[in-house]
Amino acid sequence: MSEPAQLVLEEDRMSVIGEVDFASVVSLEPQGEHWLRERAPADCRLDFSGLSRCNSAVMALLLSWLRTARAIDKNLAIENIPEGLRGQMHLAGLEDILALNGAA
Repeated sequence: MSEPAQLVLEEDRMSVIGEVDFASVVSLEPQGEHWLRERAPADCRLDFSGLSRCNSAVMALLLSWLRTARAIDKNLAIENIPEGLRGQMHLAGLEDILALNGAA
């Protein structure tokens, strides 16, 4: 059984932990947006190393947070992108987004 999805919010890093699905995106997205708007520094990071399963819900979450970061002039570097998410981004023609946002 996988760990339920959660965010770990640090000073300059937001980490996605556990299994993200379409139900959990509903609570994760506003938590991450609030962190970006209220607590994150101008240069911050989004870490996917704790993600236990990757599906299109994760891609939707990532795109939402990137859109928020751009709207408020913050640089959100992406770390530890799972290969599955990279593949989904490639299939959707969105792999340039990863390069533009410092995906490691």
